[in-house]
Amino acid sequence: MPDKTLQPEVQIAAEKKQPGFWTLQRIVIAVSAVLVGIPLLVFIIGVLLATGAEQTASWVQAVRDVFIITMVLEVMLVVISLAVLVMQIARLANLIKNETRPVLDDVQEAASAAKGTVRFVGDAVIEPIIKIGAFLAGVRVLIRELAGIRRAIRHTPQEEREHAGE
Repeated sequence: MPDKTLQPEVQIAAEKKQPGFWTLQRIVIAVSAVLVGIPLLVFIIGVLLATGAEQTASWVQAVRDVFIITMVLEVMLVVISLAVLVMQIARLANLIKNETRPVLDDVQEAASAAKGTVRFVGDAVIEPIIKIGAFLAGVRVLIRELAGIRRAIRHTPQEEREHAGE
């Protein structure tokens, strides 16, 4: 008996989680039983009829003829299915060949456009920025060196006075 205190949503979710009667395992077992059982049943019936006399011979021939006709129909069905399969594979190959080529061409065109854009940006934007940065770095070094020379010049007379005063 389900618990009445559970919320309706929880009860519905719990009911959905329970598997039905026809699970994959049960379906496989049923199909296997049918595929094994039918030939076994036919064999047993054949053995029982073979033990009989002439009266069953005509009946066995009729069953044999029905089986032959059934097998011929199945072979025809398999041949038709294979023909359809070959046609579908040919259509798929044609679709891949004709539909992927334009897409591939578009991708190559986009890649070449991106390559041109990268070259333009590199030449028109990045290269001048690098040159300006290099020039400013050189100016900074020049100013630093000039300031260093000034300090060196200023310190030299003071050091001489200090040495002279000793």
